[in-house]
Amino acid sequence: MDKKLPQRESARSGSMWIGGGYVLGQILRLAVNVALAAILFEEAFALMAIVSAVMQGLAMFSDVGLRPSVIRSERGDEPDFLNTVWTFQVIRGILLTLMAALLAWPLTVIYAANDPMAYQLMWLIPLVGLTAFIDGLQSSRIMTAARYMQLKRVTAIEFITQLVNAIIIISLAWYMRSVYALAIAGVLSCCLRTALTYFLLDGIRNRLFIEPAAARTIFSFGKWIFVSTVLTFLAIQLDRLVFAGLYSLAEVGVYSIAAGLAMMVGILIGALQGSVVFPWYSRMMEEGMSLADAFKQARAPVILICTYMTALLVVCAQSFFEVAYDDRYIRAATYLQILSVGAWFACLDTMYGAAFLAAGRSKWAAIASATKVLVFLLLLVPLVLFGWGLVAAAVMVAVSELARAAMGQYLGWQMGLRNVRHDLGMLGILAVASLAGLFLGSSVPLIADLHPAVRLVVLGAFVTLLFAPFLIRVALPLLRSRVAPS
Repeated sequence: MDKKLPQRESARSGSMWIGGGYVLGQILRLAVNVALAAILFEEAFALMAIVSAVMQGLAMFSDVGLRPSVIRSERGDEPDFLNTVWTFQVIRGILLTLMAALLAWPLTVIYAANDPMAYQLMWLIPLVGLTAFIDGLQSSRIMTAARYMQLKRVTAIEFITQLVNAIIIISLAWYMRSVYALAIAGVLSCCLRTALTYFLLDGIRNRLFIEPAAARTIFSFGKWIFVSTVLTFLAIQLDRLVFAGLYSLAEVGVYSIAAGLAMMVGILIGALQGSVVFPWYSRMMEEGMSLADAFKQARAPVILICTYMTALLVVCAQSFFEVAYDDRYIRAATYLQILSVGAWFACLDTMYGAAFLAAGRSKWAAIASATKVLVFLLLLVPLVLFGWGLVAAAVMVAVSELARAAMGQYLGWQMGLRNVRHDLGMLGILAVASLAGLFLGSSVPLIADLHPAVRLVVLGAFVTLLFAPFLIRVALPLLRSRVAPS
């Protein structure tokens, strides 16, 4: 029997669970966003974008690769190693909560100078900061499940949490009519997620314990993870943090909705890379497969899905906002179309990043992210000097993503991961599908004059039909394969 078969089946099964959970999660997320846009004010989205960016920044600035260490290390199953990882996780959660409380006042002063609505950050940041402490208490069982791609229950935990969060957040927003509803709902759903990691997953009972040898292994692997995640945070969130200081919170709130929708592509690709592809790379390399071969097998279906989703967002953006949002948010459609193209390039970098981590070259992932940050900061100079608007700012973000993807490609070549021709081919398909869909939606009267909801369905069907032959080629092997137990 082929020894690689169980891992391949686990990867297929994991991909299906991740994909299914993603679809359900995004449906919930869209429904919640539309409901909140009707209930709350535009500034609420900008405030929560700032808070989320601060919390993500703190988390990434303190990331020493605990989860990747469990997935990649030969000692990833040993109780002493797992308890050491869990102890560091708890300590990190406590420190992050304290840091959030300390940063609340200076950040409030900075942003309130541009818009007085930002004074609410004084209490929002410490409140949301509690989620770091609660997340730090999650069981190490969730890392073990990721190590072996046992994602059925992990996906169930995420979906249950998202469902309960949706109910809580809409109920509180309706009752409170305040941005604090979003913060409180986040804390409550975080408590639920942490509890479920103990009740729904199998594994050891964690206790506070630090083994020096395990600690050295973790920090030796994690030192470049730390640098990489700091730069990744800047690459992902720097735009919203900077733009909130340059434009009104109402404008940034609309931009944040578009940016959040554009991130749907990256969320799925990131989940597949982190929960399926990276562990699969590690297991395949242990069994003797070269990274180049593993990369080639995993990469084609991922970039196809990324291209299809990006084309959908570009083509359907205008119709979607006309259907789902009121006139305050309609300009977000243009932002979404531009940022979606940037998200496609970001996905290229994500694919290379997982390969770099599997090869133990987390330094290279940091270099790619640093490239985007540098290009963003350089482009920020003319943006400020000439007073360009948010459309130009969105283009600037997309260009900086292109720079990061180019650096990832270059570094990938050094490892024998050469796929420029395939990448250019997929980019060409994206361009053709997007331009054809935009032409139909705006210049063909039979379609352009339809009700926005009908036009949305027609354009979505058009893009899906264009990609159907490619998608079927990817889906059939998954459907024909026996799904491994998860």
